[in-house]
Amino acid sequence: MKTFKALYAQSFPRHLPFKTLGLFFVLFLVGAITPFPKIAKQAQVPLVFDVSEHYARFVPTIASFVLPLAKRDVVGLIQIVHVSLATTIATHSLKWGLNNMVIFNRRLGERPNGSAKNMPSGHSSMIACALAFLVRRYGWVWLIFVPLAFLTMGARIYYNAHTIGALIAGFSLGVLCALFLTSRFK
Repeated sequence: MKTFKALYAQSFPRHLPFKTLGLFFVLFLVGAITPFPKIAKQAQVPLVFDVSEHYARFVPTIASFVLPLAKRDVVGLIQIVHVSLATTIATHSLKWGLNNMVIFNRRLGERPNGSAKNMPSGHSSMIACALAFLVRRYGWVWLIFVPLAFLTMGARIYYNAHTIGALIAGFSLGVLCALFLTSRFK
């Protein structure tokens, strides 16, 4: 039990990348307050977006849990659990908190299809937290999943499920959670 306590204590980063945190915080604000135009519902969803929406978007999330297991990186496993929980809690808290907020005569919570809880996108935040965890913990090679993140966000537009601002805000939120809770693997 003492070992787990020591590993748990090690799981919190000693240094934070303040410039990068600032960049993604500003990006979150841009996504939240910029009145991006609504994209009209598309008659047909291209296959690449359909596959991304239903299957491919899970690949970075699976990799973010499998890689620490494969490397026997207990601290990394603790960190991805922290990142995933923090991102989920932050995303849903903001969805509820920003749902009725109006900026520039636009209700942040209004989705293009008319339903509620638009801001921030949960799909974007979860793929971003997995991607940012992999890059911060294990290196730049994991940027290979960036196209999946953009395809996932594109799918949300094609399915008329989110605004562009909600996608940007969600992506930024996922990255912010990973930056706060992940350190480099040694």
